Amino acid sequence: MRTISLILLLAVQSPRREATRVPQFDNERAVAWKSVIPPHTESTLHRHDRYRTVIGIVGGDLKVVTPEGKATVTRYETGNAYWFAPMAPGEMHKDVNDTDKTIELVVVEMK
Repeated sequence: MRTISLILLLAVQSPRREATRVPQFDNERAVAWKSVIPPHTESTLHRHDRYRTVIGIVGGDLKVVTPEGKATVTRYETGNAYWFAPMAPGEMHKDVNDTDKTIELVVVEMK
């Protein structure tokens, strides 16, 4: 009984895992960060106003969801780099990791 109570207590007290950004560099030409996206988490709504490269450190399938609910999935392969143009004016999205593994990406945005 004590073991079950302790397990339940730890489950209740464990903080919810969140996606995090770890700064890498910021200079006059570019800014970079590492995104760590744990399983079954999502980012807040945001946008990208700049050209950017995304590098898969630990790849996976990342879902991008618009405020209207339109979803697309991008498969980031470990070790590969991907180029993205700025988002259209007013466009927003959130990143959703629906998988059972952590995804790690390095994002480099041009200034």
